[in-house]
Amino acid sequence: MPRALIDTTVLFAAAYRRDSSHDIALPILRGVDDGSLPEAVILDYVLAETLNGLTTHAGHDAAVDLLDRIEENTRFYVESLTADAIAAAKALFRRHETLSFVDACLAVYMQTEGLDYLYALDDDFDTVSDVYRLDTAVDPYDPN
Repeated sequence: MPRALIDTTVLFAAAYRRDSSHDIALPILRGVDDGSLPEAVILDYVLAETLNGLTTHAGHDAAVDLLDRIEENTRFYVESLTADAIAAAKALFRRHETLSFVDACLAVYMQTEGLDYLYALDDDFDTVSDVYRLDTAVDPYDPN
């Protein structure tokens, strides 16, 4: 089954109803859940960033709820970078002023693992070659 990465902007907005992008992000997670979109890879850095943000803005219960949903869903995979990938992410981070370190990790993971698509609501990734960002609930693998 094809997979795509998910950025913090999508996870947070989908889980936090008061986020201005909630109505855009929620269909992405629902699409992963119901199989109409590719399975989702979530980097451990993204998970940490999302859970910390949810704890701050929505409370501990909301963060735990999202964590439980991710862990219980077989279409979501939490992955970590290798030591070599972290070194490459550091180098990418140093070269791209517009990328956060977590964004650099996502870009490197895509390149090293051969993933073609990333669901993200910010355009920071648009400066990195070989990163194809999706900001709506569209299946990039669907030929129709």
